[in-house]
Amino acid sequence: MKKIIAAALVASGAVLSLVACGDDDSDSASVTTDSVELQPTSTAEETTAAETSVTSTEQLGMIDQGKLDAFVVAFRTGYSDLSENRDDASIENIVIVSCNDLSNGVDEQQVTDKIMALAANNDVQPTPEQAERIYDLVTPACP
Repeated sequence: MKKIIAAALVASGAVLSLVACGDDDSDSASVTTDSVELQPTSTAEETTAAETSVTSTEQLGMIDQGKLDAFVVAFRTGYSDLSENRDDASIENIVIVSCNDLSNGVDEQQVTDKIMALAANNDVQPTPEQAERIYDLVTPACP
């Protein structure tokens, strides 16, 4: 059942990504960010994780960018509290690090435990159940 839910979230994320990338030939569409103020957030744990993690798909093999984008959309949709004030790269890093660990033969439980740390956002920690569902979203993105 978890895999069906994960597949549905990935599929809906892919559809949302495609809709967001629609063909708009008009020049009337514009986006302003004057009212949006993003404040960078970083904890010592995030800094350490970022320094020790894989930061590009070239180091890992070929993770499809579309799958990464779909994961980011599904993660933001399903876990708004964990994705608040996070950039896409930090969310993509969950996939990159997890896929790297899986390709190196790391046990599923250890990867899930690491996902808990990678998915944490400031004081918001994912539950073990959320980490398992995130794991189910990660695995289809792995090469």
